Order: sequence, then C-alpha cells, then structure tokens
Amino acid sequence: MAPAKQTFRGLKRHSLSEEHTLAKSTQKPRGGLTRAFITGLATLLPTVLTIIIITVSYNFLDEKIAQPITSLIRKGFHSELAKEYFWKDLWKLQDWQMDEVVDESGLPERAGDIPFSQQVERISPNWLGFVIAIFLVLAVGIGFRGVLGRQALKLIEGLIKRIPFIKIIYPYAKQVTEFFFEEKNKIEYDTAVAVQYPRIGIWSLGFVTSSGFKTIREKHGAPMVAIFIPSSPTPITGYTILVPQDEVIPLDLSVDEVLRFTISGGVIVPPGEVADTSPAHKIEGSSEDSQDSNNDDDDASRP
Repeated sequence: MAPAKQTFRGLKRHSLSEEHTLAKSTQKPRGGLTRAFITGLATLLPTVLTIIIITVSYNFLDEKIAQPITSLIRKGFHSELAKEYFWKDLWKLQDWQMDEVVDESGLPERAGDIPFSQQVERISPNWLGFVIAIFLVLAVGIGFRGVLGRQALKLIEGLIKRIPFIKIIYPYAKQVTEFFFEEKNKIEYDTAVAVQYPRIGIWSLGFVTSSGFKTIREKHGAPMVAIFIPSSPTPITGYTILVPQDEVIPLDLSVDEVLRFTISGGVIVPPGEVADTSPAHKIEGSSEDSQDSNNDDDDASRP
C-alpha cells in the first residue's frame, strides 16, 4: 500500500511540475512582449523628447522673435521714407510700381507690375527674420558674457525687480533657468545624491540645491539640505524635498549622467554604477525558486 501511495505522490508532483512548466511557458511570451515594448519605448523616447524640445524651441524662436522681426522689417519697407530713398533712389521704382492697385481680374493694372507688398516680400522673405533672430540670440549671449555685459544685465534686472508683479515672478524664473542652462551655476559632481523618497526603502536620485529652511534646521537640530528630484521622462519637472544631510548618499555623478538615467527610465545607467548581475534575472529566479519550494512544501504537508 505504501509503495502505491508514494507512486501516487510522485505522479502528482510530476503533474504539478508539468503545470508549473506550462504556466511558465505561457507567461514567457507575455513577459517577452512586455520587455520588447519597454525596450522600444526606451529606444524611441529620447529621440521623441529631443524632437519635441527642438520643435518647441523652433516655434518659440519663430513665433516670438523671427516673425515680429520680419513684420517690423516689412513695415519699414512700406514707410514713406523707405519708398523715397530706398525704392525710388536705389531700386529705381516708379510710383505706379509702389501701389497695391489691381484690376477686376485681380491682376496689376500694367504688364510686368506686381503689388507692392509682393515687392517687399521678395526682398524680405520669411526666413530673413529667423536668421536675424538666431544672430540676435548669439549676440545677446556673447554680449552679456563679458564684464560690461554682466554689469548691464545687473542694471536691467534691478529695474525689472522694481516693476510690480513682475518682480515676484522674475527672480524664480531666473533661478530655474540658471539651474539648467548657466555654466557658472551648473551643479558640481558631489551635489548629485541618492535619498530615500517617497518612503524608506525606495531610493531616488536628485540634486542638492540649498541648505533648506533655517526654521526646520533649528527644529530638527541637525543640518538639512534641499533636494530637487527630477521626474521621468521630463526632468524639468519634479519634487523638492527637505531632508537631514546625514540621510543622503553623495554620488560621484555628473548632472548629465543623472538626467540621462532619469529620462531613460533607468535604462541608461552610468558606467561606474552598472551592477554585476541583472536584477530582473534575480527577481525571476527567486520567484521560480519560491514557487517550487512552495509546491514541495505543499506536497510534503499533504498526507
């Protein structure tokens, strides 16, 4: 009787093992598709974000700077002063060539004549304002990098900070801009840190931005730091937290390395921080081992 019972147990365990193997085989394609989707998303996301940033920058430069410049140039060409000294003296145009008069068919009154607005568009195409805008931005950047430029900028900012309402917004907008773009205010390597957020056991990467609030520092009785934690996949947004200084781990990473890790959702790991083994394999292995051990325990507990 005992050998038959052991044989039955062996068959049952073999059946459970086959069911477990079948379940794993059915789950692998799903896991494979999920990993393929995540890999594709991580591959496309940096390119898509780059295109979005370039598009937004281009639209801003074109709509807010280039188009107003082009419009201003064309208004200048339409002025009476330009007609007298530029179009007549330099281009030798006649009075009838500087009007918008057309006949009933929509054509100019004379052969070879075109509306004056088209004359202006020929000499000031749409791309002219965009080229001028690029050189204007470069000139501003070069001009304000020098000593005189920095002094002039301080003077201008002092005047801006006296304007009601604007003085409330401008300083904070300037701090955010300098945080990401200004070379002199770029974060040093030792300000990249890891902190347990949003709870103990979960680690997030961020940047130390200041020493925090004096009131919290005095209440806590220990040094505090303010940390900006960028979010994925748009690191220009995130969270600002205040934590004790001894609860953060300084990281020997650059700003670019931390931002690449954040934007890629953890796919692009800095070379010096790459782990020896893949955590996904460990998780899968531990899950399978725990299931096998649970099945063995269940078999052992059954009579």
